[in-house]
Amino acid sequence: MRKMNKLTITILITGLGLLTGCNKWLDVKPEGQSTREQMFQSQKGFRDALTGAYLDLKSGDAYGNALTWGTIEYLARNWDVIATSNTTLNNLVAANYNDAGVKDRVAGIYAKEYKIIADVNSILEFIDGKKNIFEDDNYALIKGEALALRAFAHFDVLRMFGPMPGNPGGIDVLPYVTEVSRNIVPLSNFDMFAAQVLRDLDQAEALLKDVDPITKFTITELNPDPNYTGETVVRDNFYLYRQVRLNYYAVLALKARVYNWLVPRGDANRANAAKYAQMVIDAKDAAGLPVFTLGGLSDNQLGNYTMPSEQIAALSVHDLKLQAENNFDEKGQFARYDFKIQDNFYYINNLFPVGERATDTRWVGMWSYKTTSGQTDFVKYKKYIQKETNPLLQIPLLRLSEMYLILTESATSKAEAENWYKFYCDKKGIPFTNGFSSGGWEADRRNKMIREYVREFYAEGQTFFTYKRYNVTALPASWTYIGFTGSPARYIVPKPDREISYHNN
Repeated sequence: MRKMNKLTITILITGLGLLTGCNKWLDVKPEGQSTREQMFQSQKGFRDALTGAYLDLKSGDAYGNALTWGTIEYLARNWDVIATSNTTLNNLVAANYNDAGVKDRVAGIYAKEYKIIADVNSILEFIDGKKNIFEDDNYALIKGEALALRAFAHFDVLRMFGPMPGNPGGIDVLPYVTEVSRNIVPLSNFDMFAAQVLRDLDQAEALLKDVDPITKFTITELNPDPNYTGETVVRDNFYLYRQVRLNYYAVLALKARVYNWLVPRGDANRANAAKYAQMVIDAKDAAGLPVFTLGGLSDNQLGNYTMPSEQIAALSVHDLKLQAENNFDEKGQFARYDFKIQDNFYYINNLFPVGERATDTRWVGMWSYKTTSGQTDFVKYKKYIQKETNPLLQIPLLRLSEMYLILTESATSKAEAENWYKFYCDKKGIPFTNGFSSGGWEADRRNKMIREYVREFYAEGQTFFTYKRYNVTALPASWTYIGFTGSPARYIVPKPDREISYHNN
């Protein structure tokens, strides 16, 4: 008899001593251990558990490296391997999923995603029964964020380990885990899994809509200087710094991303992707101004390369400056091989054509050759290199640029698509004077969208998923020195061996 499709989930809830006075609250390290029953006797216990989930989200196996600028960017061929003797990285670039080192990296991501899910499932298991212990809007905020985190992590699992969205088939593929248990969870097929992601996001949206401070105050009001000691607009500092949480607008943006992934499953998904992207773009703050605005060349000039005005959700990383210098600067491993030609660049010239890039925010000040001996043909990327004064120690998770690209992709007419893309291009400093090609405009839009996702979200972990969503088989030959070949074999990352053995498939 075939083994029942299951996933074993175990969890250890760690008590956290929180300091909530500034936006470094996410950097507090866990201290001590507690049973779940003990932890969830107080509002603080629920807050601590939620913080633990965010700490896992920014770990090295998640968005602190692997899913932002590390493993996922090697799979997209956005980095080349500087140390040619590094077998694991060479196999990762080649998407050789049989290599032991690659398997370890993949297993680390898979385990961390389900650890985040287990973190928030503990919260969700107890929170309704303890509703009476919460003050003000804490119940709705904590439950809403927990549901959003569960959906966020599951959707990443679907994007990475799930089937091609254009041809998912009907077989059971992944477990959608909604409780903490030693029992093994049955697998869901693609459509069932996606429906559960959206169900969690629907609930999160309903919970956060009327209580999230980001809908009631301006970003400036919610982001006081860490050294500020006066009164804030909210009496509970837990309500500050909403951009480093999955806030109400982040839920809407994530819904737009999910529906965009599901477009091949029906036109209703296209309409919903546009609907939620539009809601984020149209959002106004307490002063009647847009909550988020597209970044431009002035941001580059100020050293704000990660476009803070666009960040719908981000992670607070106290040592980002050090990480950026170690990973991207002269001795960093993240770089492109780009041999010099007449005007210096090769690969970069094609991603950012010479005649188009003079005012492009993704180009100006962002790329330069390494000067380290033996690496002078490698280009380094400066997105995360921090300015010396008032550095923005945040890694973006969701940005406004994606909402404009989703609206361009979702448009059903050439004129509508051009209107959205032109607005985006004007803000980003990209020439777009002639519109999409009159002959086969949809194919032209497709090609431009693929390149925009690469240029806009370089080192943010979105390129690989863009290629998978579009089922890209080859890029223009000039985009990469060696070349890129895409196929389901590259895009459908195998689940870890242990997980496969659990499920006997």
